[in-house]
Amino acid sequence: MSEPLLAIKNLSVTFVSHSGSIRAVERVSLEVQRGETLGIVGESGSGKSVMMLAVMGLLPRTKRVVTSGEVLFQGGDVLRASKRELRRLRGRHLALIPQDPMTCLDPVLRVGKQLHEAIRAHETVPRAEVQRRGIELLTSVGLPEPERHCTQFPHELSGGMRQRTMIAMGIAHSPSLLIADEPTTALDVTIQAQVMDLLGKAQSETNTGLVLITHDLGLVAEMADRVVVMYAGRVVETGDVQTIFRAPRHPYTRGLLDSLPQLSNDERWLHPIPGNPPDPAYKPMGCSFEPRCFLAGGRARCGTELPVLAPAGVRGHKSACHFAEEMVDILPGTRSADEEQTP
Repeated sequence: MSEPLLAIKNLSVTFVSHSGSIRAVERVSLEVQRGETLGIVGESGSGKSVMMLAVMGLLPRTKRVVTSGEVLFQGGDVLRASKRELRRLRGRHLALIPQDPMTCLDPVLRVGKQLHEAIRAHETVPRAEVQRRGIELLTSVGLPEPERHCTQFPHELSGGMRQRTMIAMGIAHSPSLLIADEPTTALDVTIQAQVMDLLGKAQSETNTGLVLITHDLGLVAEMADRVVVMYAGRVVETGDVQTIFRAPRHPYTRGLLDSLPQLSNDERWLHPIPGNPPDPAYKPMGCSFEPRCFLAGGRARCGTELPVLAPAGVRGHKSACHFAEEMVDILPGTRSADEEQTP
């Protein structure tokens, strides 16, 4: 395999406050290849977005935010890059499509001006050429009447139009790596499909690596090549998309898959994962998922020993579970009588 486009090694992010320390990301390691789509899934608070902010170099460098490990991109470590180096990378080689375009677009600047700023940030381009490229970008992402939309303010656009505008800004310089954080949140199904088609088209044309952060497992199944499952700041399972969906080797992944509505079975109730994620300031000594795990069964090892991410099954498939081998015969969608919910 060729050298990865992005290599994260033992990344940890800790927020320090007067009441204590909160480790949002703990010793995460992963890679992204050129042209690959990597899906990152997990509940809110699992560390997905914080990890990507670290990758973008957007976390403040203060005593209250402690970052360790390595984020290797284009031969350098983003965590140790200067402000000048980060400015060269961000937008041109490393781009982010944020989760909420309404809060990321400046409400007092017209859409066209913001798009033109994104183009000029890394190139010296004549005014007429900037305007032409702005119209071209908005057209490429499917915005009707791009000339008129350039004169509008963000609040005059619908959610789908604002998301398309952010995608246009993200692909303006054909970056090597594109990070999409919940790109389809709050969009209707039709617009979701259009937005993902745009991202897929942009990726295929430039062989861009795409990191897709989402809660939507259906989106991951359709778009991703590999999947990383995160829980309580750690990677608990990783593998190719077919393996993760057909033969998960971590109880949390199994719980996520089972919580989806099953159209093939006649079921009265959904099957949520019981309980809540741990408080990041007071994580359990052993496995963070142990209090919610159907496989733990009160076994001492789960409550006292932190599991490591180890090979599980096919090549490239890893799970952070002490009893991953017991998951072999437990397939997604299966139910025992005592697991069924009662009204």
